[in-house]
Amino acid sequence: MIRDTFFDWHRFVNVCRKEMVEGWKANLLRMVLMYGVLAIALVWNAYVEYDGDRSREAIERNVWSFGIVAFIWGITVMGCLSASFTMERMKTKTSRMAMLMTPATMFEKFFARWVVFTFVFLVVYIIAYKLADWTRILVFMAKYPEMDHIGQVPLCSHMVSECRTCTEHWTAFPDYWRFMLGVSGYFFFQSCFVLGSSIWPKNAFLKTFAAGVIIVIVYALIGTMLAKLLISDYYVDREHPSEEALWACMTVVAFAMALFNWILAYFRFKESEIINRW
Repeated sequence: MIRDTFFDWHRFVNVCRKEMVEGWKANLLRMVLMYGVLAIALVWNAYVEYDGDRSREAIERNVWSFGIVAFIWGITVMGCLSASFTMERMKTKTSRMAMLMTPATMFEKFFARWVVFTFVFLVVYIIAYKLADWTRILVFMAKYPEMDHIGQVPLCSHMVSECRTCTEHWTAFPDYWRFMLGVSGYFFFQSCFVLGSSIWPKNAFLKTFAAGVIIVIVYALIGTMLAKLLISDYYVDREHPSEEALWACMTVVAFAMALFNWILAYFRFKESEIINRW
């Protein structure tokens, strides 16, 4: 009998263990898929760069820049794809019955799935990316043994610039404010697919993506029309906020919207029934 009707740490750990043990084959295949896609992209780009007649600095800059861009795009696309699997066990009546009859609270079951497909995914993705990067290194160290500048992609030093006036190397984000905006943007898009998974367990990624495109187009059209009608001939000369304040405001809004989507997804899951009436 469940005495704590909301959250119990020991029971939550058991649910997390159950989720990872029961789905280890599918999760392993997804990790191999991530590794394969990243390895193909990194090896292909390195093949093009190392065969070119360029200086060592140019080769390193191009290879590392591509590696960091591939890391960012990969974690965004695969993170959204992972989020769309959050409620995949609600697809059929049998799997819904097994999910809903698990001896745990609805919050514990939702939170366990959320942790696995949000934060555990991040750990697995970084491991897959590092393995793909080492594959690139091993392949081209064997092909070009005379080259001494084949190394790992420096994610930490080339992800965020510590100084705006420094131009020694290319970075993905020019300052920490934009980096935090990128992180908050990632969690916002990821939360949209978690919400979509709770609404459409079947083909969640495609349906959420299609719904998101339609919503963005509608909001963009409405916003453009309102802007032309209301402020096209109106201008107020006043002091504008600083860039840091703007980035901080957008970051807070993105995190708040992500939290809202996660909470909404939980309440949608909480209302789930064995017989799907949607």
